[in-house]
Amino acid sequence: MASLIARVTSTSPRAPLARLLTAPLGLDVWEVRPDHLVVEADEAQAARLEAMGYGVEQVQMLEPYLSTFATDAAATGYHTVASLEEDVRRLAEEHPEIAELHEIGRSVEGRPLWALRIGERRGSTRKVAVLGCHHAREWLAVEVPHLLAEHLLENSSSDPVQRWLQQGEVWVAPMVNPDGHEYTRTDHRLWRKNRRPNRDGSVGVDPNRNYGYMWGSLDVSTSSHVPSDATYVGPRAFSEPEVRAVRDLVARERFSGVLSYHSYSQLILYPWGYTAERIADQSDFAEHRDLAQEMEQLIRKVHGRTYVAQQSSELYPTAGDTTDWTYGEYDAVSFTIELRPASAEEGGFILPSSEIRPCWEENRPAAFEFIERVLERPEH
Repeated sequence: MASLIARVTSTSPRAPLARLLTAPLGLDVWEVRPDHLVVEADEAQAARLEAMGYGVEQVQMLEPYLSTFATDAAATGYHTVASLEEDVRRLAEEHPEIAELHEIGRSVEGRPLWALRIGERRGSTRKVAVLGCHHAREWLAVEVPHLLAEHLLENSSSDPVQRWLQQGEVWVAPMVNPDGHEYTRTDHRLWRKNRRPNRDGSVGVDPNRNYGYMWGSLDVSTSSHVPSDATYVGPRAFSEPEVRAVRDLVARERFSGVLSYHSYSQLILYPWGYTAERIADQSDFAEHRDLAQEMEQLIRKVHGRTYVAQQSSELYPTAGDTTDWTYGEYDAVSFTIELRPASAEEGGFILPSSEIRPCWEENRPAAFEFIERVLERPEH
């Protein structure tokens, strides 16, 4: 059945947009705006939405979208699983005094998951984790963490980087979902999940719905219990080896702060995702809100791009995501950054590699502010 990218609007008070985010409809939600959603849906789902009273406007069929954006040229300049491994190995080898490459686990299909530990001394209590590419199709979310690691290593002998690496550690894992990422290169550019075979014959679990904090507590389009859906939460918390690898790394290293990069929408999201309630601890809430707003301003100053700081559930409800878990279980300052672009019309998940560098440039001062704040944070 043909898939389309559709703009969904509410045409009557009986069909509020919010209902689409709180009902188990199996939609792949790309964008959430005050007056519309952008979703990927098949024709039957689109017809069902219309029958429910929603306006469904076809933005584009999926195939023309892919032929417009997913060109051979657009793939050039992005890492593959193999080229990323080469590059992180080279970074570790060129900076042996401050960098170590760790295999933190293996994927469903047996690919290694790599993390670079960057810092002058072991056993520091000040540590930041930077994660990329939980979702296979979000290629830009590999590049920004990788460029951050490269920048830290190449500037390790001058401040502020030298000061940070003397007092703490930064761990960077640019590709949490290598199987899915490889699949987006060979078979299906918009694949989101990992590559676990499910019991019903479908494939894949959404790694960013498989963490243990409040896992499975929602059953909605954006945290689905249906294995074939794009946001399938998995059969149980931490069922996926990629997610267990992150779990074990965090349990061992006890990070004070976690940045998880995704694309797209230009957002800075902080907990909670599973509830509309805000963080109960007033100082923790203020710390997340204020730092997110500061990062928003720092990003805008570089190229004029607006990234909106907001609580994760204001975008849409999610249960079992990375940053709810790292904050909920470990009290780590935790953000999800949704990178460029702002809309599907600008390419959505598929950006030319010419966008990598400016995206990194605008995110660098925000990442630096995050690292600085976390490494110099008073102990709780």
